[in-house]
Amino acid sequence: MTGPLSTDHPADNPDGQADQLDLVARVRAVDGVTDVYSPRSAISRVPGLIAAAAGAADDRMAEIAVTVRDGTPLVAARIATASHDNTPAAARRVADALLTNTPEDAQISIQIARIH
Repeated sequence: MTGPLSTDHPADNPDGQADQLDLVARVRAVDGVTDVYSPRSAISRVPGLIAAAAGAADDRMAEIAVTVRDGTPLVAARIATASHDNTPAAARRVADALLTNTPEDAQISIQIARIH
């Protein structure tokens, strides 16, 4: 990744939003990944869902959550995989893509939301 990942909320930091969109695009490009969903809780997605209902945004907030805890970057992705692919292998490829584009000490978390 060309610059450091932002730890601010994307709405507060346009560069952080660009970082997240770049990571989402990289994850979507991974073989076996069919979709990317928000790993954040439903409560934290309410403002985005309201904006989507008003026609201001996509109703599914695709994002990669980037936070910092005790100085360690935490990167979380929630994905859907293709049923014809090996889901654990697809998750490993996503983790590898994220590790390539995040700081060395980042902890990566991949959740499989769907297999279809």
